[in-house]
Parts: sequence; C-alpha cells; structure tokens
Amino acid sequence: MRKRNVVGVSLLLICLVMVAPLAAQAAPVGTFIEVEGTVDILKHGKVPAVPAKVQGPVEVGDLVRTKAASRAQIKFVDDTVLSISPDSGITVEEYLFDAAKSERQAVVGVVRGLVHTAVEKVYPKAQPDFIMKTHTAVLGVRGTRWYTKLGPGDTDVYTEDEKGLKLEVKNIHPEIPGLQIMGPLQFVRVGMYTPPTVPVNITKEDLKILALQMKTGIKAGAADLTPEALTERLWPPLFPKYSGERSLVEYLGSGFYVPPRVAPPIIQQPAPAPYHPGGRSPIYPSGP
Repeated sequence: MRKRNVVGVSLLLICLVMVAPLAAQAAPVGTFIEVEGTVDILKHGKVPAVPAKVQGPVEVGDLVRTKAASRAQIKFVDDTVLSISPDSGITVEEYLFDAAKSERQAVVGVVRGLVHTAVEKVYPKAQPDFIMKTHTAVLGVRGTRWYTKLGPGDTDVYTEDEKGLKLEVKNIHPEIPGLQIMGPLQFVRVGMYTPPTVPVNITKEDLKILALQMKTGIKAGAADLTPEALTERLWPPLFPKYSGERSLVEYLGSGFYVPPRVAPPIIQQPAPAPYHPGGRSPIYPSGP
C-alpha cells in the first residue's frame, strides 16, 4: 500500500510540473482599459473571435482587432500602454515581466493600421527588452513613446518628445543590413526589402495628424506626413521631383536616402551566323 501511495504522489507531482508552465503561459499579461465600438479578440489566434470588454484579460498569443470607428487601449503588467486606432490589429507574441528582478521580455506585433505605444519602465539592459514587429520592421525599445503606422509595403515610425529616448529600427529580414537609432521627435520609414531611412526631425505639429487618426480613424491630411511632403516642407529649395518606382526622395541631405535599385543583368545571346545559300554555315552545316 505504501508503494502505491508513493507512486500516486510521484505521478501527481509530474502532472503538476507539466501543467504549471501551461498555466503560467495562459496567465493574463494585460488588461483592456478602454474599448470603444467593435473590438474583438482571437484567443491564441484562433476563431471564433470574442468581443473585447473593459477589464477583460489579454494573454500571450491573442490577436486584437479594431473595426471602423472603434478603438482599444491595453495596459500590460509592466505598465506599458498600447493604444490601437480604428481598423488596426496587434498580436502578443511574448510577454514576461518580473518586477522584483527588473526583468522584462516582450514581443508585440502590429499587423494592420496605426498603434501608439508608451513603454514607461526603463531597464539598463545590453539588449532591448521590448520588441515590436511589423511586416517590414523590427523595433527595439528601452523605454519611450512612439507611433507605428503600417502601409502596404512599409512601416513608418514617429517618436515623441521624450528625454533619453532610444529606439532601434531595422528591417525584419536579418540579411538586410542597416540599423538606425531614433531620438526624440524623429521619423523613419522601413520598406519591404530596404534598410531603414536615416531619421529626419519632425515637430509636435506633425504628430497632431496621427493623434487625430488615433481617435477617429480619419486619414484626411495624412499625406502631409509622407517622406516626400516632409522633405519638401523642410528643404523646399532642394526638393527633387522624382517619378517612377522611386518612392523615397534620394537626396542624401534630406534623411530619406535609399540606394537606387540595381537592375538585373542583361544576358546577351550570340547572334546566329548568317545563312549562306549553297554552302555550309554554323547553323546549317549540311546546307539548306
């Protein structure tokens, strides 16, 4: 009987060890502090979607979506606040936080639209402990406030006026070189297969359009924040008018320099030898 009890206790301990990581993984890492309009969650990325509610939990693996004229705000366990504008979406890939040890490892993805992020806690780590991913970019954060705006083939990043701000930006494809360090009130764009552009300074007035879109989803006036429009406003005498496939201004001093695309090599095929009636040729050795 004693042996059976020992075996039973051992099996129970093994089950607890196996279940404990799953329970920790399922523990909420954030809470909705604002929900307006139609906002839903795909729990662990799976259908069916469930409506989001104020004070409702956010867990690792969740996909949060806002519909038209809808907004949401999530506060995570480390006091980071993520504000999601209308017609936008985010995923929580990883979120570990230990306040006692001042340790954090967070990975959040932006899959659509416009998102404002405020990472309040700053920890002196060698590597960024808060990572944001998009379809074209990876942002490494140590504590700052910024906007992330997705286009069909690029990601725009706008930082706010924060002291000690440090935001690392690079392409999501590791084989593409180039890393930019953004400071306060700067703009960077990361294309699909291009390095991030050199940061260019912006003003608080430039951010008002993004703040308006965060609240209403209205994109009117957003063209004023394109690289071309910003460069034309900041350097009107030197602004070159480009056309064709070049989407960014290639004036180095503007901060939007992107190396020109390299055309694929043209392979020249040898011309066929002329035909010689009644004789031999390289193409028709035996004649016609």
